[in-house]
Amino acid sequence: MPKEIVIVESPTKARTLSSYLGKEFVVLSSKGHVRDLPQNELGVELDDEFAPKWVVRDAKLLAELRKKTERASRIYLATDPDREGEAIAYDLMELLGDGERYARVLLHEITPQAVREALGHPGVIDLPKVEAQRARRILDRLVGYQISPLLSRVLAGRRFEGLSAGRVQSVALRFICDRELEIQSFVPESYWEVAALFPAEPPFTARLDGKLTTRGEVDALSPALAQARFVVEEVAEEEVLRRPSPPFITSTLQQTASSELGFSPKRTMQIAQGLYEGVAMGGEMVGLITYMRTDSVRMADSAVASTRAFVKGTFGAKALSPKPRHFRNKRRAQDAHEAIRPTQVARTPDEVAPHLTPEQRKLYDLIWRRTVATQMADGVWVRRKIDIRAGDRTFRASSSRMKSPGFTAVLPVARLDDEEAPLPKDLKPGTELPRPEVEVEEHQTEPPKRFTEAGIVRKLEQEGIGRPSTYAQIVSVIQDRGYVVREGSSLRPTLLGHLVTDLLRLYFPETVEEAFTAQMEEDLDRVQEGDLGRGELLRSFYRWFGPKLHTVEEALSKGGKPFQALSDVACPTCGAPMEVRVWRGSLYLGCSRYPECRTTKNLPPNVNFRYTSDRVELSDGLAAVASAPTIPCAKCGTPMLLRHGRFGRYLSCPSCKTTSPVPSGVTCPQCHEGDLVERFGKRYGTFYACSRYPDCKFRLQGKPIEPCPACGEGVVYDDPRRGQRCSNADCATHIGESPAPAAKRSKRGTAKKRKT
Repeated sequence: MPKEIVIVESPTKARTLSSYLGKEFVVLSSKGHVRDLPQNELGVELDDEFAPKWVVRDAKLLAELRKKTERASRIYLATDPDREGEAIAYDLMELLGDGERYARVLLHEITPQAVREALGHPGVIDLPKVEAQRARRILDRLVGYQISPLLSRVLAGRRFEGLSAGRVQSVALRFICDRELEIQSFVPESYWEVAALFPAEPPFTARLDGKLTTRGEVDALSPALAQARFVVEEVAEEEVLRRPSPPFITSTLQQTASSELGFSPKRTMQIAQGLYEGVAMGGEMVGLITYMRTDSVRMADSAVASTRAFVKGTFGAKALSPKPRHFRNKRRAQDAHEAIRPTQVARTPDEVAPHLTPEQRKLYDLIWRRTVATQMADGVWVRRKIDIRAGDRTFRASSSRMKSPGFTAVLPVARLDDEEAPLPKDLKPGTELPRPEVEVEEHQTEPPKRFTEAGIVRKLEQEGIGRPSTYAQIVSVIQDRGYVVREGSSLRPTLLGHLVTDLLRLYFPETVEEAFTAQMEEDLDRVQEGDLGRGELLRSFYRWFGPKLHTVEEALSKGGKPFQALSDVACPTCGAPMEVRVWRGSLYLGCSRYPECRTTKNLPPNVNFRYTSDRVELSDGLAAVASAPTIPCAKCGTPMLLRHGRFGRYLSCPSCKTTSPVPSGVTCPQCHEGDLVERFGKRYGTFYACSRYPDCKFRLQGKPIEPCPACGEGVVYDDPRRGQRCSNADCATHIGESPAPAAKRSKRGTAKKRKT
């Protein structure tokens, strides 16, 4: 046996380190956490100590690790440099025994030099950081394992898997639901903007300073301008500086990759993990970026120096910022790790592209350009501004031109609104201008936009909710649970998402309040810093949480209904309002007088609804569904009815009792004979498969929409996580490349122009 062993959590990371260290070391992988709370029970004692019950996740793997390390004189624990990695290192040390042989190694980047440096300067396990991980894990278990069953019992009348609440995910869901309610209640208001088109050389446009908010102002403006002289009042020139953004942290990388590349936060982290752990280049594994879970914008001095040398050698001294740029971290940011940057800035995207997948190339290019830009000069624009007086009104015109690109040579930025706008060169104060043609444009205020995946990550970060390692999981979970669906790039809450949010808001308001959840994150940071004990934090949490659990459980034990979502649909049997209920993740209507009246009514998925404080308005949506064409029975021709069963939705004939799956109306792209129909599985939930199964085993995880117009070989479907994409892996629509965008709509809405 070798004398020294290195243990990491990832097999890929292990292969990369093995290629660096050679036969001198043996590198082993723990394959993630080696122990955790049990899956099928709470696993936490509900007393003052909140003692956890840790269980080994893979006894066989642990036995192999124990055997391979029993004769080693030195064991380096090189798991990730965050709370989770620290906990894994601690568990390995405890479970493998003989703690004096162990040393903690922090790898912020995986390069030969960094690995050798870390092994030459090992440390010890950070116990307060382990305590913070333990506290977070227990908190999440207390919330998830105790509220989730109550959600099922309240909304479905029984316990089943599918509904869940989380300490952080519930706040994210509430943000999305509240934004939808804002949009729903928004009342547009009119306002007017005035533009003056001057017939000079060249012709140019000036806009009235300020907006008109009433029709009376608009009516009074025209006669006033008809009598006014238009005189240049001021001509000024100024420099506009545009500075580069800080290097990426986890949240900003997820936001930018979402908005620019269309990657979900979860996919972004998967790709970044591969770039960090290493890719095959020239016969060896190479780590291309630094650790990707960080909220620090700090770059090491050596990285700053090498980046500046690269900029000077590649773009020239003029492109270099006058002095090294350093960016300030936000309050309570964890500064243990650097920002996300290339391990070697000299490895340009073009150089590494042949060794990367298309997604890896795009993300590496994004990180590389952002890093290089931080040490480049400001972009400089020159803006010329003209103020024109017309009676007691002022019109303004401006034009900008680039003087020096600076960092924008590497990192393009959006054009200025007035960039390269035409303006006469000879205008001076006192010059009287010819009478312009005046246009009055009427606009409507627009409701707030729905959150995108990037937007909800930004919101969580702004409110101090969650940690860099949790954002991707939060966004993924609320979509997997059916609480939120992705429409294009936007996130829309489902009716189920609204129900869960309102139930939590009623009985567990702290779980959906950003201030409380942010305070919990600060308390976890205090545990990590050694200023707060784990037990003290958990006791403080359970003092309010326990009584609220008891309130709901007591109401259920007495046969009461702690929460009802009444609709505007009347029961066809007794006339009472029907309420929305849940079964296996699907919604249906049941009489609110249950069990006296047991009438139920099918509720089609994606039915249009309006969610209000006292009821769910569904009647219009159901009327639209009822007017849609029905499917006749293949045997007797009677219109079939949509029903719910233990295996999901199906069609049933009321006359001959024939049943059939719900069709999608799209032909199977694999066999071109069967139709894609709706199926249900306990493991996968609702999915779509070929009607000729098992002869054809084609399947999709989302609803088919149409044959793909781009490639003609696949089917466009609604991916639950990524929105619409093609089933054909070789199609551009599948890999995330969107077709050419349509002309963007004006932010001010549709304008109505009127010339005066």
